[in-house]
Amino acid sequence: MNNYFDKPFLKDSDEEYTMLIETSEEFEKQKIDKTAREKSGKATEIVIRNHLLRRNINLSMITDGTIQGSKIKNDLLLLKNSVDPNQKNFPSNNVKMVIEIKNNAVGGKTLENGKREDTNKVIRTKFNELEATTNVRNFAVIVLSETLLPPRTPYKWRFREEIIGKENCKVFTLVARQLYPSGGLYIKSNIEEMLQKNQMKKTGEFQQLINYLKCL
Repeated sequence: MNNYFDKPFLKDSDEEYTMLIETSEEFEKQKIDKTAREKSGKATEIVIRNHLLRRNINLSMITDGTIQGSKIKNDLLLLKNSVDPNQKNFPSNNVKMVIEIKNNAVGGKTLENGKREDTNKVIRTKFNELEATTNVRNFAVIVLSETLLPPRTPYKWRFREEIIGKENCKVFTLVARQLYPSGGLYIKSNIEEMLQKNQMKKTGEFQQLINYLKCL
């Protein structure tokens, strides 16, 4: 695992902090007017898409987009530069990458044997099926923030490339936290308090993500 302890503390001037705040605000908007906004997708997905679009990266604009040959719904699709992003279904040769967006990781459902389902393996199954049916070969998981810093041990169900087990799948975690705040991550005051208490670190992986997407 990356050593996030040595990373700089997150600042209010950092884009990653802006994304945390915007996600909390978007979540509140969707709670107030869910029916009018539900087609635009989840709060974290909207915010991350908007920040990547500012880098002239061509991404699918409609949530739950699909690729011809598969019924699997996807958070984001990285498209070739000339492709119209305002579609619901794309030919596979127009898609460079399938991207999964997460606010943070959570343990999966409880299985019949009493154990929790590992969402890393769920993601791997989804990506394997997409690769087999659409021939798209690049995948990524973007996690806005995760509990990775002392004094707690790293979150058990965090997304990890070595657990997903696909050479063509990358995981980018944008903010490392010390804790999961009481009341949740979508509350603006919780984010502001974590910043004030130096409980978050900037991982540097957002810039790595941008560089990676631009090079595909």
